[in-house]
Amino acid sequence: MNKKYISLFLVLIVVASVFVGCSDKPAQTPSEGSQQEAEDYQFITADELKTVVTEENGDYVVLDVRKKADYDTEHIKGSISADVDSIVSNEDNAPAKANVEAALEEVGSKDKKFVLLCYSGKKYAQAATGLLKEAGVSADNIYTLDGGYKGWTFSDLLEK
Repeated sequence: MNKKYISLFLVLIVVASVFVGCSDKPAQTPSEGSQQEAEDYQFITADELKTVVTEENGDYVVLDVRKKADYDTEHIKGSISADVDSIVSNEDNAPAKANVEAALEEVGSKDKKFVLLCYSGKKYAQAATGLLKEAGVSADNIYTLDGGYKGWTFSDLLEK
């Protein structure tokens, strides 16, 4: 009799695991998750940004969201510092929010196209994207430099 209950119990576990494991959405591999994350952001290449910077296109604003000390050491000509390190460092978000708001005030418009420049094109840009959206900038107007500052190879367009 015990064997019948154990067998029935095992069958129920197998059936339950089949139902729990089924989903409308297939499981994502890490690379698919990263691809989805990347699809949530728009990227601009260094060559495209070089064109924007050299033509002094007034529709675009380059926001350097790296630490202020790194911006002060070297930055792309015409870029504006908007340090968001406090969010990335899991500290108080208020300084980062204030820096982004100050940059928006300096620009004078939320309708421009904003190109975010961070270290590698990930954490800092994601934090700044969230703050810009929160401030009322359309997601369609937010771009991240592909590869971040590491992807910028045009030393003639840097200021120290």
